Amino acid sequence: MDFIVCYPEKYKEIICGLDPEVLVCHNALGKAKEVGEKYKGLIIIGCDTIVVFNNEIFGKPLTPDNANAMLTKLSGNYHTVISGLAVIDIQKNRKLVGYDKTEVKFKDVSEKEINDYVASGEPLDKAGAYGIQGSGGVFVKSIKGCFSNVVGLPKELLKKFLEELTN
Repeated sequence: MDFIVCYPEKYKEIICGLDPEVLVCHNALGKAKEVGEKYKGLIIIGCDTIVVFNNEIFGKPLTPDNANAMLTKLSGNYHTVISGLAVIDIQKNRKLVGYDKTEVKFKDVSEKEINDYVASGEPLDKAGAYGIQGSGGVFVKSIKGCFSNVVGLPKELLKKFLEELTN
């Protein structure tokens, strides 16, 4: 099976004004629809991930200072990673949209560790300012739920959706 990775060029993610689960589904579907306009006849996958801590939504940090603030809040605490997933089969005019949640516990992270990590540039394009699959993984003490969801693509949900679309 061949894959094309394509990022939406015009879609603007929303980061507030909706419940977190609705927000990630809305963004995932919006991204998939935009890409679907360009690649007709294919199955399109859209995804969006956020971090929720104390009812505050953390998307991608806009600046290093913003990344530092997010990581400082997450240090020593639990948070929830929510990924919305949209799978569209344009030929069959079918779409499936849903989300997955994973609880993550951070270890106590020192100010130096946060500063060094932010200086690496890695957290600037990651929801919640860390990548569990990269250097930010050292901050994670434990997870309850799907690891790939924290990476940003809930593989178990994707498999379920693809099976539904092909049956």
